[in-house]
Amino acid sequence: MEAAQIPNSVPVSVAIPAYRSDETLCRSLRYICDCRPLPQEILIHCDGGWELAAGAFAGLPVPVRLIKSAENVGPGGGRHRLFHEAACEIIASFDDDSWPLDREYFAQALAVMEAFPNAAVMSPAVYLREKPILMPMLEASLVRSFEGSASVNRKSMYAQLPGYVPVPAAYGVEEADLSLQIQAAGWSILSCLWMRAWHDRPYADHGHSVLPWIRNEVLLAYLRFPRIGQPWGWVRAVRHVWRHRHEVGWLELLRQLAYSLPHAIHYQGYVRRYSLLEVWRHHRQKERRFLLTSTSRDGRLVVRLSAAPKARRVLFIQYTNPAGYPPLEHASRMLARSGWEVEFRGIHSNGSDGLEFAPHPRVRVRRIRYQKPGVMQKLHYLGFILWCVWGALRWRPAWVYASDVLSAPAAEIILKLRLARLVYHEHDSPVGCGAQDGSVLRQVRKSRNRLGRDAHLILLPNQKRLDHFLDTTSSRGLAFCVWNCPSLDEIPESAPSRPLEGPLKVLYHGSIVPERFGVFILEALALCQADVRLTLIGYFPLSNMTYRDVLMTEAARLGVSDRFEYLGTIPQRAELMARGSSCHVGLCMLRIHEGDINMQHMSGASNKPFDYASQGLALIIPPDAEWERLYAAVGCSMSCPMGDAEKLADVLCWMAGHRNEVAEMGRRGHAMARAEWHYEKQFASVLEQMEERAGDPITRRRPVPPRSPQMNSQASHLK
Repeated sequence: MEAAQIPNSVPVSVAIPAYRSDETLCRSLRYICDCRPLPQEILIHCDGGWELAAGAFAGLPVPVRLIKSAENVGPGGGRHRLFHEAACEIIASFDDDSWPLDREYFAQALAVMEAFPNAAVMSPAVYLREKPILMPMLEASLVRSFEGSASVNRKSMYAQLPGYVPVPAAYGVEEADLSLQIQAAGWSILSCLWMRAWHDRPYADHGHSVLPWIRNEVLLAYLRFPRIGQPWGWVRAVRHVWRHRHEVGWLELLRQLAYSLPHAIHYQGYVRRYSLLEVWRHHRQKERRFLLTSTSRDGRLVVRLSAAPKARRVLFIQYTNPAGYPPLEHASRMLARSGWEVEFRGIHSNGSDGLEFAPHPRVRVRRIRYQKPGVMQKLHYLGFILWCVWGALRWRPAWVYASDVLSAPAAEIILKLRLARLVYHEHDSPVGCGAQDGSVLRQVRKSRNRLGRDAHLILLPNQKRLDHFLDTTSSRGLAFCVWNCPSLDEIPESAPSRPLEGPLKVLYHGSIVPERFGVFILEALALCQADVRLTLIGYFPLSNMTYRDVLMTEAARLGVSDRFEYLGTIPQRAELMARGSSCHVGLCMLRIHEGDINMQHMSGASNKPFDYASQGLALIIPPDAEWERLYAAVGCSMSCPMGDAEKLADVLCWMAGHRNEVAEMGRRGHAMARAEWHYEKQFASVLEQMEERAGDPITRRRPVPPRSPQMNSQASHLK
C-alpha cells in the first residue's frame, strides 16, 4: 500500500532509530499504529549492522521502510539519515522504547506545527515511570531545548542545518547541539504540553554513565563554540569529574577527560562554529507561553494560539527537604495547573534526602547542602535566610509559602520588606516552653509568633492545633485546617482488586522511629498464627539511624525475617502509592501522649491513613477519639493500642481470616478518598484566596476577619 493511499492518515512520517531492541520496538510500533489518524509511513534505522527480526512489522496498517548502517552511528546519526529519507515535511521522531499516549497524537502534531510555522522542532510532554502522567494542558511555549526521546521535526528546516553528529553515545551533545543550530538559524524550538508521549525507560535509569558526558561536553564546545568559548566545554567536563568522583573513581574519570581531545578531533569534519553572540543568545533564551484552542475544520484538527498572560509566581521556603512533605508537592502541582510558576528553596535534609518530587514543567526545586549541627550550621542557616530573601527580591513572587517553623525568620523579613504576600503552613508545631532553647531557636519562635499574627493565610493540618495556634499568636489572617490527603490523580477511580487467598500483606511507610513503628509490631507478627507479611518503606532520621539494626536483629531473633521486608526509601510517590495498591492493610499506629501537641492531635496531620485509604487498604489506627471519629466512623479501620503486641496479633489474625470484611473496609476508605479525602478539595479554598489576592497591595497586617466554620473548613468533622 502506498503511503498516500492509507485511509484515515495525515502527512506525517515516523522516524525511529533502533539498536538490538526487537521486543521494545515491536511494542512501540503497536502503540503508534493504534493512533487515529495514522502516520503515512514509518522509517526505522537499524544501527551497527543489527538486523530486525523477520516479520517484526508484518500486518501493520502503515508501510515500514528499513534503513541500515553497518557501523554504529548512534541515535543522532540514525535520525539524520531518517530525516533525509522521510517523504513528509513533518516528522515524528521516537526512540525504540517511546510512543504516543494519545490517539490523536499525529493530528495534533500536524496542527501545532502548522500553527507555529517558524518552529523547527517541537517537543511534547514526555512522561517516565518517575514522572507521573498529567492531564493534557492546552498550551505551548517557545523554549531553549527539546526532548530527544520524542519530538516533531520540520524536514525542510533540518535539511539546512549541519544536523546530528553520529556519536554512538551521544548523551549531553545530541539535543543541546541541534538546539543551538536551530536558534542560530533564526528558527524556534517549541514545547507543547497538549501532546503527550511515554518513554518506557527503567525507573530512575542512571545506567547512562557519566563518562560519555565528559567527552561530549568538550566535543560540543569544539564543534560549535568560537575559539574563545572552547574552555567552557572543559570547565563543564571537569565539573562532571568533580561531582562524580566518589561514584566512578578518579582514575577512570581522568582517563575520559584525557581522551576528550582526541575524541573531539575525530569529529573535526563536523565543525560548524557559531559566534559568541549566537551562543550567548541561545543560552539566554527566555520562555514565551501561548494558549491553544483546538477546533475541527473540514474533518481536520486546527489549532489557534494566543499569548498567555504573565504567569503568577509563588516561592516555597522551608529549612528541610520539601519532598518530605507530600502536601507541598500537591499544593505546588495544583498551583502549576492553574498557570502559576513555582519555585522551592530548601535543603538536602537529614534522613529524607532520598525523597524527590516528581518532575513538573512549572515546578523547580532548588536545595542547598545539609550542614551538621554546630557553629557552621548557624552560619549555614543565616545563609539560607539570605538566600530566600534574595530569591523573593529577585524573582518577585506574588506569594511566599513558608512551610516550617525554621522558615519563619526568612518569611518575616520578606513580609516586612513587602516583597510578597505570605502563606504560613505549619506541619509540626513547636513543643515545650523554649526556655532551654539556644538564642537562635528563641528568635525563631518569636519570628514564628509574629508571623502567625501577620501572615495573610494560615494553614495547619489539625483543627485542635489550629485553634491553639490562633489563640497563642492572635492571628489576623484567614485560617484554614487542611488535612494531609493525597492528590486526586493519585487515587484510582475504583479500589484495586486483591486476591482473597494467600498471605495478608501489611504495609507501613513514612519516617521510621520507635514512636511510629515499634519493635512490638515484629513481636505481634511472631505471635500471628495466620500467614501475615509485613512491608516497611521509609527512611530512618539521623537521630535514629541505629534503629534499623535494632529492627533487623529483632526480626531475626523472633524468626520473622522471611515475613518482614524493608524496601528502603522510595524516592517518588507514584511508585510508593503503587506499592500500596498490592497490600491489604496499612499500619497507622503511633504513641499519643500529653506534652506534645503534634502527637496528641495527629488525626488529619498524618498522611499515612489517607494514602492507605486512597489505594483501598483497611487501616489499623490508635484507639484515640479523634482518629476513631475520622476513620472508624466510616467503617474503614480497626483500632489497636500502641505497644500491645498481643492485641495487634489478634487484630491481624482476625483480618487474615475475614478477607471480605477487610476488602469492604478498603472500599469504604477508597470511596471517602475519592469524595472527600483528597488535596484538591482540602486546598481549594486556599488556592481560591491566593488567586483572588495575587494582585492586591502587599501589607504586613490585615484586618481581623470574623471567625466562621467556612474559614476552618474541617472544624465540623472533629467537634
